[in-house]
Amino acid sequence: MDCCGADRNVWLDFAADEPVFHSLQTEKSAHPVAIADVYRGREGIGAYFDAMERDWEPLSYDPQTFIEQGDEVAVFSIVKVRAKATGKIAHTWVSHWWTFEGNRFRKAVEVFDGTKALMAMTPD
Repeated sequence: MDCCGADRNVWLDFAADEPVFHSLQTEKSAHPVAIADVYRGREGIGAYFDAMERDWEPLSYDPQTFIEQGDEVAVFSIVKVRAKATGKIAHTWVSHWWTFEGNRFRKAVEVFDGTKALMAMTPD
């Protein structure tokens, strides 16, 4: 599937009041990935998109599995992104756990393979 969802306004319009977006690495490292942080509110989530646009070029996003339980949904996807600083590609799994309040998301937690992201960001 071609990448979509790059329009931050769609995501911000989809957010509940005082949303939280928590982007995690899957392991600790000496070189933190800039987007791995907790973003609060629409302005904070906008900062996540700023970091993504600055550092990464999305190439593909292929959802594989959806799990729903009440007001929570987990999505496991395969993504491919290019690090703008090096031109290297990270091709890996990413997961998102969404918590909804009505038809808007209240919290989203993103987990990705920090090692592959760091490898793509590290010059040869």
